[in-house]
Amino acid sequence: KLRNLVAKLPKRAGLHDEVKAAYWAALDEATDAVDAERRLSKLLAELERPYPSAAACLAEDLPALCIHLNYFPRLRKRFRSSNLLERSLEEVKRRTKVIGRFPGETSCLSMCWAVLDLFLAGARGLGLSDLEYKQVGSMKIARTHQEHTVSKVA
Repeated sequence: KLRNLVAKLPKRAGLHDEVKAAYWAALDEATDAVDAERRLSKLLAELERPYPSAAACLAEDLPALCIHLNYFPRLRKRFRSSNLLERSLEEVKRRTKVIGRFPGETSCLSMCWAVLDLFLAGARGLGLSDLEYKQVGSMKIARTHQEHTVSKVA
């Protein structure tokens, strides 16, 4: 996202470096996702008036930029990079492409969860401890419960 943001800024001396430094400081120094969103919102406010297209670019994905801060501090930098996400999505695509058509949404979601569980299980070098596995499991359960509650209301 930072490359997209910088591409929308003019090539004024030092501007790109200032924005990059503020961006990384907001993400690296934040204690949690809420703190990071607050810090990035401050950067967004600074960019909004002089560079509206750059501000819109940042605002578009603001919550997604901070989601990695909900996980274990040891793994935040690894999750922050999109490489793990891109590889996992490629693996999901590779496995679902041969199936052609799923009989229902549940079977498709089961396949996606199975692939993502492989990545979380250390298949890509995450190396989670037993405690972290339990925490990831409780996060999945909480997320599933939240989705079911929302779907019942809707």
